[in-house]
Amino acid sequence: MAEMPEMTEAQIRKWVGKATAAKGKELFEKGRINDFDLNEGGKSVVASVRGDDRVPLQVQVSRSDEALTHSRCSCPLGEKCKHVAAVLYEWMDELEGGEAEASSPPVGPFAFGQWLGALENVKDGSAPTTEYSDGIKQRLIYILEPDGDQDVRLHFVTARLLKSGGYGKAVPYDAANILQYSVPQYILSSDEKILREVATDRSLSSLRGYRIKGEEGLGILKRVLSTGRCHWKDKDHQAMKRDDKRRGEWQWKLNSRGDQHLSLQMSQDEMIVPTSPPWYIDVHANLSGPIETGQPSTVAEILLNMPAVELDCDDDVIAKVTAQLPVGVPGPVRLTHEQRQVRPLPLVKLYTKKLAQRWGHRTPDLCHVVELWFDYDGKKTPYCTDPEAIRAIRGERVIDYHRDMDVEREAFEAFEVAGLLPLAEQELAELFDFEAQMFTLDNESYWPEWMLYEAPELEEKGFTLEVADNFAFQIEHATGWQLDINQRTGGQGSGLMGQASLTVTLSDGEEVDLISAMGSWVGKQPELLSNESLALLKEKEQVPLPLPDGRLLSAPGEMVANILRFMLDVFAGDKKTEEVVLSAPQLLALEESISNSDVPVQISSSAWLKHMKQLSDISTIPECDVPKGLKADLRDYQLAGLSWMQFLREMQLGGILADDMGLGKTVQALAHILKEKEDGRLESPALVIAPTSLMHNWRREAKKFAPSLSVLVVHGPTRALHFDQLDSFDLVLTTYPLLARDFDTLVEQQWHLLILDEAQNIKNPRAKGSQLVRKLHANHKICMTGTPMENHLGELWAQFDFLMPGYLHDQRNFTRLFRKPIEIQGDIARQDALNVRLRPFMLRRTKEQVALELPPKTEMIRSIEIEGAQRELYESVRLAMQKRVRDAVASMGLAKSQIVVLDALLKMRQVCCDPRLVSGISHDEAPPSAKLEMLLDMLPEMIEEGRKVLLFSQFTTMLALIEKEMIKRKIGYVKLTGQTRDRETPIESFQNGEVPLFLISLKAGGVGLNLTAADTVIHYDPWWNPAAEAQATDRAHRIGQDKAVFVYKLITEGTVEEKILELQERKRQLAEGVVHSREGAQNSLWSPEDFDMLFSPLT
Repeated sequence: MAEMPEMTEAQIRKWVGKATAAKGKELFEKGRINDFDLNEGGKSVVASVRGDDRVPLQVQVSRSDEALTHSRCSCPLGEKCKHVAAVLYEWMDELEGGEAEASSPPVGPFAFGQWLGALENVKDGSAPTTEYSDGIKQRLIYILEPDGDQDVRLHFVTARLLKSGGYGKAVPYDAANILQYSVPQYILSSDEKILREVATDRSLSSLRGYRIKGEEGLGILKRVLSTGRCHWKDKDHQAMKRDDKRRGEWQWKLNSRGDQHLSLQMSQDEMIVPTSPPWYIDVHANLSGPIETGQPSTVAEILLNMPAVELDCDDDVIAKVTAQLPVGVPGPVRLTHEQRQVRPLPLVKLYTKKLAQRWGHRTPDLCHVVELWFDYDGKKTPYCTDPEAIRAIRGERVIDYHRDMDVEREAFEAFEVAGLLPLAEQELAELFDFEAQMFTLDNESYWPEWMLYEAPELEEKGFTLEVADNFAFQIEHATGWQLDINQRTGGQGSGLMGQASLTVTLSDGEEVDLISAMGSWVGKQPELLSNESLALLKEKEQVPLPLPDGRLLSAPGEMVANILRFMLDVFAGDKKTEEVVLSAPQLLALEESISNSDVPVQISSSAWLKHMKQLSDISTIPECDVPKGLKADLRDYQLAGLSWMQFLREMQLGGILADDMGLGKTVQALAHILKEKEDGRLESPALVIAPTSLMHNWRREAKKFAPSLSVLVVHGPTRALHFDQLDSFDLVLTTYPLLARDFDTLVEQQWHLLILDEAQNIKNPRAKGSQLVRKLHANHKICMTGTPMENHLGELWAQFDFLMPGYLHDQRNFTRLFRKPIEIQGDIARQDALNVRLRPFMLRRTKEQVALELPPKTEMIRSIEIEGAQRELYESVRLAMQKRVRDAVASMGLAKSQIVVLDALLKMRQVCCDPRLVSGISHDEAPPSAKLEMLLDMLPEMIEEGRKVLLFSQFTTMLALIEKEMIKRKIGYVKLTGQTRDRETPIESFQNGEVPLFLISLKAGGVGLNLTAADTVIHYDPWWNPAAEAQATDRAHRIGQDKAVFVYKLITEGTVEEKILELQERKRQLAEGVVHSREGAQNSLWSPEDFDMLFSPLT
């Protein structure tokens, strides 16, 4: 070989730049250079460089003594790249080693002559072994590593021997230290000889360690093996041992250029060491020994260093080489060389690369890469703008394919449209070996959608996709779907809760729990539960759903969105469990959604869910028989309400009866209690807790509609007398204020049924009454309210927490999952998810919904009990008026005492309406009005339902007091009295819907008005003349009215108001006479019994 000019690392850095030189040195140290061919002049090199064990890149380098005159590489950069730098380092290493061993130069007259001359010279050698003495724990360890396909390198490390027999942390040791420093105790004499030999023999040393080659290398290998401290690649591997000879076969090996090299071939586990004679290393058995070549060792060494035979070598040279070879060594093959032109097929390669971390840089752990390649009749090559032919080796044929640059450019343009960015232009480019054009996406989150939509479009355009096993975004397609739903046994709410699993079978037969996978997905991307995300998912035909192992399942977008929506509180919960527990309504919605999807899902659900399905549609609940003892004809919607409550009781569930005011919630509840009694289930009493103002309504309606029920009203100072008799009653009535006082008694009783009327009273779960009512023991619970939510969703949660604790989660999680997203963010998806849970257990019918079942006019009496100071005032006024009337009758007779009687009755009625109406009583000292409190409870609920209300009173002063309350509560109203001059303005304002309330006095509005916008009439105080009362009601209920009208009469219980109503039924003419006595009413209309009744005391 001609003498080569010197080369230094400083020159390499100068020629290609420091950064590129550093990258090239790394490739060199990894042993990535193959087929290193140095020309005979020693000033140019042709080599191939491997990047990530892929198709080799071809590199050509030429240089003068001081300059790099030419460089070319088949990578996208083309020249002065890190691949060129790697070849320069290999070249420098060859110069330092004294000869080039990676690959011999092609056969020519000069090179071949060298080889024939070397056949004359042969050598041989060996070395002794030794052992460490006791007490020395540090060890010198020998590490052998492969360097490319043909070389083996030796490294030295030191490590401490551990008690376990293993080694501690390894520290590299430089053999050159033995020449410069004193010898450490743990370096034995045998080690010292090895170290000195490799440190002084330049033919063995290199930048990557020490070559094991030739006679010298074999001698070192033998001595290293004899120490018992030689390891393959890693000190923690088993120590290598010397073994017997193994047979090697002489074969000619082709490189990527079509050049032939003579080599020994053994099994895949055996690596050939180019010593003289050659040895093998069994990398799995950790053994090493000589190779039986069939030739003398010196001949074998010369054969292994034989120059390569070029593709286009003359037949004469091949014949000459074959003739010179020893017996048993085959000659080189005569190859055919063809030129072909075919249409390439575009190929997309996808893989994930782990990135090295850079000091001072924020580098991602992984980068997902796409490469564009072309398949030329089985020969694959990366896209490149260089039109150089592609060479393929097919047996004894070498084929050069001419690149079709038009086809490649067309494919590249389609590739660019797919949204990929050149990796060479990205910040991470310096971390890659550009063996091919590389592309990526600028955001990792885009990959799932790219694989689902862009990749298939490339396939439709003729691209073939090759997806590496390590690629992080592989798309899977399901071959089967199975939904299983079963009732959950045990635990809180077991009768209402169930378990669901959606199993997907993948193309490889693996089964995956999709619901669990979706939970993990949402856990990493909680924004998926937002309104916008769910809407986008629903619009997509397919979405990429991440599976536990990192693959992506192509799943229908609408089905995925519905599952997320119906199970929103499960996925958004802060308790991550393996068990997916859902309420029956959620499971029903999930089943319906999946069954209606385009995916052929096999659904298996238990009989329990089929039974629970009736909850989702009240019309499917079996209609129960009306109790025989009910003295009322239930309308269809009321019978449906009764059947619903019966079904809830059967399923051991609770619910909220939330019908509009006036639709008969009380009679439905009474029918439910009566049904329980008649069917023999009322083994313990039913308890109704209601506001004080409704106690007597319940008692009166129970007496009217369910007279067979024995009723106890737990109210008043003597209520404790009946505490030991609770079990003897069917129905016990008490009030919210008395709950705390009587709690010790009520909590000891087992109730068959517990009903909370006006259940919004427990809307504050921290209030004492709310906490106490949760401690009562009942088999079945019902809430009744026309306004289940007045201010916020927390009020609704409080009622459900009473009915079915835990069904809507605890208060903190309910607020986090539903209340804040719905009330603050307007999250429709959360609202839908909550509605799914609520709908089966909250029965609400508005008057508009049941309008066809309602009569044109429904009249209801609201009884109010007056208590405390108002009761005392009434009794005081009644006694005084009774005495005054009796004195007048005694002195003038009844006929002449009518004015006295009417004035007495007026004062008693004023006390019933509001004590402030009574002359002589200061407003500040007057006791509160129970009737006004009842009105102020009713009006907000009515107005919230959208009702238009006419409120009549014969006392204009009473209307003024009500007016003040409306202003205070910011309720819009208009008023019409005898003092109103402009009557049209308030009438039009009410009729046009500007205000919901019309306050009207008897004289001003009792007749002549047409107020068909109204659907509710309230008679604040009863009118003794039923005809006049009916005329006032007809202001709303008249021709042109298209809505049912509800009429409420507010009556104070036990007072003169209630007595007048009784007289209206018995003696309508007498009642009229009370009002029209001045117009000729006769004495015969009165009787002493009537007089005594009107002035009778409160009971």
